[in-house]
Amino acid sequence: MLRHAALAIAALALGGGAALAQGPSSMEEIRAAGNLRGPTVFDLPLGAHARELSTDGFMEFACGTNGGPPSLPLAGGWLDYARCPPDAPTGNREIYFRYDDEVEYWARAHNLDMQVTSYQYTEVNNIPVIASALFDADGFFVGLRLASDPRVDDLLREIGVTLGGALRARYGDADWRCEDLPRLPGETEFRGTFIKNRCAKETVVDGLDVVMTLEMHRYRRPGQSIIDPREHVATSGQFESRAWFQMLLDGPLPDRAARLAAIAALGPPQPDPLVERARNCPGCDLAGADLKWANLAGANLAGANLAGANLHGAVLTGANLAGADLTGANLNRSTLRQADLHGAILIGGVMLYAARADGANFSGADLTGALAGKAELVRANLSGARLVSADLRETRLNDANLSGADLTDSWMHNAQLIRADFEGAILVQVVARQVNLTAANLSGADARAVDLFGANLRDADLSGADFSYSRLTSVNMRSATLTGALFVDAELPAGFRPPAVAAP
Repeated sequence: MLRHAALAIAALALGGGAALAQGPSSMEEIRAAGNLRGPTVFDLPLGAHARELSTDGFMEFACGTNGGPPSLPLAGGWLDYARCPPDAPTGNREIYFRYDDEVEYWARAHNLDMQVTSYQYTEVNNIPVIASALFDADGFFVGLRLASDPRVDDLLREIGVTLGGALRARYGDADWRCEDLPRLPGETEFRGTFIKNRCAKETVVDGLDVVMTLEMHRYRRPGQSIIDPREHVATSGQFESRAWFQMLLDGPLPDRAARLAAIAALGPPQPDPLVERARNCPGCDLAGADLKWANLAGANLAGANLAGANLHGAVLTGANLAGADLTGANLNRSTLRQADLHGAILIGGVMLYAARADGANFSGADLTGALAGKAELVRANLSGARLVSADLRETRLNDANLSGADLTDSWMHNAQLIRADFEGAILVQVVARQVNLTAANLSGADARAVDLFGANLRDADLSGADFSYSRLTSVNMRSATLTGALFVDAELPAGFRPPAVAAP
C-alpha cells in the first residue's frame, strides 16, 4: 500500500572541512516523485545534528519514553532535544515523533476511507509503530527506536511482532545473534506460537558503525486466555504481539568538533520569513502559500488573497480574516477559535475537516461546497452564510447562529446542533439523519424535502417552518413547538398528528 521514495542526503561544505548533512527533500518534491506519505524514519540521516534535520514531513514532537507513548510536547521539534532527560538505557535524549498527517486529513475531508486507512499511522511495512530519535548531549542524531504501537485495534496489534521480520529484511537477515528469553510460569502460546527472544547485530548505516537490538514477543501472559473462565465467552485483546528495535551509533562521530563549530557559526535559528510576513498582512497576496502548522494567532489577514494556501494545522486563534479569499485552501485541523471570517470566501472545495472554530464569526461568508466534517463550531456565528452543498457531517454546532443561512443540499448527518439557531434558514434537501436538534430554533425555516430520519427535535421551535415532502421517520418531536408548521406530504413519525394550519 505504501512505498517509500528514495531520498538523496546531500552534504553542505562549511569552513574547516566540516559538512552539515541535509534533511529530507520537501514534501512537494517527494509527492512529485509519487510518494504521498512523504519522508519516513529511514530518511533521517544518522549522524546529522538537530540543527540540520528538517521537520518537514514530521509532527507532534515530544520527549520519548523508551519506545513508549509521548510525554513533554516539544514545540521546537528536533532543536528541543535538550529539554528531554537523558534516558537510562543510553544516556541520550529521546524525541518521539509522528508522520505528518496532511494526506490523512485530506482523505478524511473527502470521505475516502481506504486512503485514510493507508495514511493514518506512522508505520513500517504497514505495521503501526511508535518512532523516536535519539540525540546525544551535543545534539547529534545518534540512534533510532521503533516499537510496534500497542494503541491500535486488536487486528493491527496482532501483527506487531512482524515488525521484527520487516527490520531484519531491511538491514539484512545475516549475522544476527539471537537468544530466547526466559519463559515465565503461566506464559502460553498464542495462536499456536510462542516467541520471546532478543537479537543483536553490528553493521554500517550511512557510513557509520551501529549496533542494533531487536526484541520480539508473541504469546499470552499469565491469566490471559482465549475463553473467559468465568463467563465462558471468547475474550479479545488478551495477548502480547510486539517488537522493539533500537539502532545506536557505535563509535565516535567523525569531525565532531569541527562540525559543532560550523553549527555554532550559523547563529540562532531564524523565524520563517513567510510566517513573519503573514502575521500582519491585510490585503496582501499569499495565494498558494505554505503556512502549515504556522502560529498565526491574532494575525491580521483581512482581505488577503489566501486562495489555495496550505493552512493545515495552523493556529489562527483570534485572527482577522474578514473578507479574505480562501478559495480551495486547506484548513484541516486548523484552530480558528474566535477568528473573524465574516464575508470571507471559502469555496472551491475548501477543507475545514476537524477544524476548531468555536466562537468564530463566519457571518455572510460563502462556504459553498466546504468540506467541514467533524469541525468544532460551537457558538460560531454563521448568520447569513452560504453553506450550499457543504459537508457538515458530525460537526458540533451547539449554540451556533445559522439564522438566515442557506444550507441547501448540505450534508449534516450525526451533527450536534443543540440550541442552534436556524431561524429563517434555508434547509431544502438537506441530509441530516440522526442529528441532535434538541431545543434548536427552526422557526420560519424552509426545510422542504429535508431528510431528518432518526433526528432529535425535542423542545425545538418549529413554528412557521415548512417541512413539506420531508422524511421525518423516527424523529423525536416531543414538546416541540409546532404552531404554523407545514408537513405537506411529509413522512411522519408513527402516531404523529401535524397541527391544523389555518386557511390564508
